[in-house]
Amino acid sequence: MTSLDTIQEVWEALRMHIDLSERKEAAETLVSYLMENNYEASEIKEEFRGDKDIAKALLFLDDHNLHDEEEDDYDDYDYDDDRY
Repeated sequence: MTSLDTIQEVWEALRMHIDLSERKEAAETLVSYLMENNYEASEIKEEFRGDKDIAKALLFLDDHNLHDEEEDDYDDYDYDDDRY
């Protein structure tokens, strides 16, 4: 059993005790935490297959992270640099 297996089992046990209005945010927090700790989206998707909350969180965070990376490229550009 891998640590991701254990995390999935804990999520499954606790998910039903999380208020429906807060479940989306809880899933996003879990997915974000897993990704920050070097789990790939494909690994998370495979382990949590069938869980709609996790699937939606993966989609949301994937779109959000792509948008953040594009913004970071612009943030690195020095508009006052006279070389360009």
